[in-house]
Amino acid sequence: MVANRFVLLATLINTFLFNGALYSFIASNLDLTTLSGLSIAVSVFVIVFIVNLLFISLIIIITPILVKPFLILTAMINSFALYYMVTYQIILDKTMMGNIFNTRSSEAFELITPTLLLYLILIGIIPSWLIIKTRIKSINRGKIVTQLLIFMVLGIYFLYINSSSWLWIDKHSKLLGGKILPWSYIINTARYYSINLKSSDNQVLLPEGKFLNEKKTVIVLIIGETARAHNFHLYGYPRNTNPLLETAGVLTFKNTSSCTTYTTGSLACMLSYNSREKNAEPLPSYLTRLGVDVVWRTNNWGEPPINVTDYQEASELRKNCIGEGCNFDEVLLSGLSQRIQSSNKPKILIVLHTKGSHGPSYYSRYPPQFEKFTPVCRYEEISKCTQQELINAYDNTILYTDYFLYKTIKILKKLKGIPVMLIYISDHGESLGEQGLYLHGTPYMFAPDFQKQIPFLIWMSNDFTKLKGIKNIPQDNQYSHSNIFHTIIGAFDIKTKIYNRNLDVLH
Repeated sequence: MVANRFVLLATLINTFLFNGALYSFIASNLDLTTLSGLSIAVSVFVIVFIVNLLFISLIIIITPILVKPFLILTAMINSFALYYMVTYQIILDKTMMGNIFNTRSSEAFELITPTLLLYLILIGIIPSWLIIKTRIKSINRGKIVTQLLIFMVLGIYFLYINSSSWLWIDKHSKLLGGKILPWSYIINTARYYSINLKSSDNQVLLPEGKFLNEKKTVIVLIIGETARAHNFHLYGYPRNTNPLLETAGVLTFKNTSSCTTYTTGSLACMLSYNSREKNAEPLPSYLTRLGVDVVWRTNNWGEPPINVTDYQEASELRKNCIGEGCNFDEVLLSGLSQRIQSSNKPKILIVLHTKGSHGPSYYSRYPPQFEKFTPVCRYEEISKCTQQELINAYDNTILYTDYFLYKTIKILKKLKGIPVMLIYISDHGESLGEQGLYLHGTPYMFAPDFQKQIPFLIWMSNDFTKLKGIKNIPQDNQYSHSNIFHTIIGAFDIKTKIYNRNLDVLH
């Protein structure tokens, strides 16, 4: 096959075969029986065709030897991408690419299903085999350039005479851009790493601070995973998913929103004194530098680069943990009381980063005795489950979170004579099939409240409330991740010019 025909065939395959999610979105949001709707749909198709033709033509013109490997690699990746886009309605924008690159192998295995393998064979392996078997007989760069120019002129002319369609396309540009394969993940991967490289430069140190007292104070920050406020009984959910916390005397901050819909962005936000400062020293590093004993225990991942006294992963803690709970978030509580009591520093921050309610394997996030709501979804391929089965499994994770937090409070209550405060806040929420969406990571502008409205709870010991002179704390104001940094700075009585009293919930 001559090169220019190969380019045209590859362009058509990329345009038709790999963009089912894009065309499905268009069909769902346009009336294709009208001339206006049909004009917009054809305009999107023309854009996708021209973009594919341009890049494939440039590759074969510049480096012919790379065109087949490129098409094979993108076909394989496209098969995975299309499966997740169709199944979970995800959008491959910059934030979603960050989500993907911060997913560990153990979590990725949970997403492998028989249907995914079918996508891989039909959309990845078979097209790749056809590409391998196709022989490119001659490469006439002149013909390729001429073909490219002809189609580009025709395409641009068509888009020009249908300029009325641009208003709809512009309005949905972010969603459309995140659905065009393979360019959505190629371009947004580059965008993600360009920002990530900047953020990994030397962090800007925060200004010095000093403690206003040397009274021993312990703060435990528990970072939840994928917990949405909607499913907490404390927030009005009809199911009693918080039977223990309701008796624990926790403060429930009713109107709390996450900074983002993905873990890395939310953690960076809650640990920053100002979310607009992308490269500032995070809270754990700052407190460690000021002399606080900072312990970071994690059954998860996604935190920014931090310097702490002790960084302990669940796998390390599990070696000295006893009981069934050691296979779940309870492993983070192993030896916690002893670690606090053995510290010779007056200020102690313990961060527990939980696995929480991370999906889609909700059923695997809690011990069997917490399976109260049944039947539950036991498939990663959620199309095999009813929405209620999915919600049942998710609610069981919230029930286990309730137990985990209550157990932590019981441990802290035994620290007699020591002012203690516990803060629990989730990184983001979750979609459980509402509006056809699942999981999280939807661009914030388009994300439903289920992915943004999160639980934010505080428990304080009597010694802590006496030390701080706390009598009444409003719980109905608007709160967010931005409150965490300043609340902890205020709780430790640190005098620093970056402290914002208005963001300290204790004031």
